[in-house]
Amino acid sequence: MAGLSALLLLGAGCSQQTAQVTPQANNVAVNQPQDTTPIKIGWLSPLTGDLAGVGTAIKNAVAMGVKEINAQGGINGRPLDIVYEDSACDPKVASAAGSKLINIEKVTAILGAGCTGETLAVAPMAEQNKVVMLSFASTGPAVTTAGDYIFRDVPSDSYVGKYTADFTFNTLGKKKAAILFSKADFTEQIANIFTDEFKKLGGEIVATESALQTDTDLRTQLTKIKNSGADVLFFPTYTENTLAGLKQAKDLNLSLPTLGIDGFDDPKVLSAVGAEGVMYPKPVSQENAEFKTKFLAENGGDSIPVYVTQGYDALNILVQTMKKVGTSGEAIKNELYNVKNYAGVSGNISFDKNGDLEKSEYEMMIIKDGKSLKYQAQ
Repeated sequence: MAGLSALLLLGAGCSQQTAQVTPQANNVAVNQPQDTTPIKIGWLSPLTGDLAGVGTAIKNAVAMGVKEINAQGGINGRPLDIVYEDSACDPKVASAAGSKLINIEKVTAILGAGCTGETLAVAPMAEQNKVVMLSFASTGPAVTTAGDYIFRDVPSDSYVGKYTADFTFNTLGKKKAAILFSKADFTEQIANIFTDEFKKLGGEIVATESALQTDTDLRTQLTKIKNSGADVLFFPTYTENTLAGLKQAKDLNLSLPTLGIDGFDDPKVLSAVGAEGVMYPKPVSQENAEFKTKFLAENGGDSIPVYVTQGYDALNILVQTMKKVGTSGEAIKNELYNVKNYAGVSGNISFDKNGDLEKSEYEMMIIKDGKSLKYQAQ
């Protein structure tokens, strides 16, 4: 009992000492100035060249998000500052821009890149410098293994290639496909995935043609396809090839059902000569009504371009993560792997062990009168 009393007295003494010290500690905390320096995040995607229209729309969504975040106090009292870089959908341009963001701007993380080749070009230096990249549009399968610091909130083409092949064979009932693709990592990979899956389903690839990404004369390839006996054309191409190819296919009276890729969800393509009736897959997005109303009010149009919701979500996921763990690249990376069922405007987002989405869904769109509509079976 005596020992217990002594311990209680000792504890009381400690409590009294603590009570005397606490006000001084609190005064230090109150008097210490809060860090209000901006937190820099890089943004990397096409603003010129192929997919510039899509990149610009994503940038507008991110800028809208930044205004909202800063109006609410930023990240633990620190404002958010986005450094935008044009990658032109070109790996060399992206590499230089990525180096600038990491080594000169000293960004905390990077939103992007846009095109798959860009992300693959920047990934090694991001890994080396422990800078997280969270892409909203790089769908190439190779991104899965690009590095521990590389994430994306958009599905891999390993899913969309299979989805498109299945739609072509089972929904459209087409058995003989011709393929014309742009010579680039992303488009060639998706052409290969489509080919493998279409053959597995029992279909036949009767012609495979390609074009340089900058080519604007595809008549030779399209003529071969017209004479191949194909009953459908799969056309995974970038913007310049797409615009030229659709017009020239119409000029050649190539009256095949044509399927493109998600990059066709671009105002330039939707309004292109020869685009009427062209189909393409698009990641399913909830397109939160409040977000859609605000985005269209600020940017015009009647629909949200592809990857815009993913770009907005990527920004907010990064911000949420930094609010929890701070600005250490390693801490951000580790926390992103814990993201499960994040309720984004594009849907619920969870990352797997590779930084990919755990769940991927697509829907088929069709171009009608310059607008993108959900495909309805005839």
